[in-house]
Amino acid sequence: MMQRCYGYGRWDAPYWFIGPEQGKGPNESAENVRRVDAWVELGRPEVCDCAAFHRLIGERRWHEDPARLQPTWRRLILLLLTFLGESANQENLRSYQSTQWGADPGGETCVIELSGLAVKSFAVEVDRMKFREQRIETICQKIKIHRPRLVLMYGVRDKESWQKIAGQPLFASSIIRSESTLFALTRHPIAHGSSDDEWVKLGRRLREC
Repeated sequence: MMQRCYGYGRWDAPYWFIGPEQGKGPNESAENVRRVDAWVELGRPEVCDCAAFHRLIGERRWHEDPARLQPTWRRLILLLLTFLGESANQENLRSYQSTQWGADPGGETCVIELSGLAVKSFAVEVDRMKFREQRIETICQKIKIHRPRLVLMYGVRDKESWQKIAGQPLFASSIIRSESTLFALTRHPIAHGSSDDEWVKLGRRLREC
């Protein structure tokens, strides 16, 4: 799973979101046994349906009515809906998260990570670099094949990895175009001091580009 599981959605989706690693709910154990079992049951895919995976690990808060907004996803969806010129009120955020975020089939997002294992926080000691180069190479190949409209990468501590994916230098809040794809780098959605307003503004900037 650490080598081959990238996240949720579809490789051929037009809107990609790439983070450093998956987080965990407060009730999950430190080990990943339940997540590995769910991944195996789904057929060991590179990307899978977000809702189906979370049902298998017993995490239903994000997809069952009334869905709770997951903090990281919420701001990414806020940016996406702004980018698309759609209303980003709380009802629409919940609806998008529960039915479309990382969905396969039918979804329009690819929600993946640099690391294949989930952890409770950055403070947890795991070998985050294991398979890193291989995973970056796969991500780059998929981008070349599918040419997404937008690739948003978040978490500035991994800037070196993001620059490899974009194929050119990147700075926080920078936006570059490579052929038909927009690449953007920003800090983590739940970074200290982050606000909804800056995600709305970035969504608008991307829309203007």
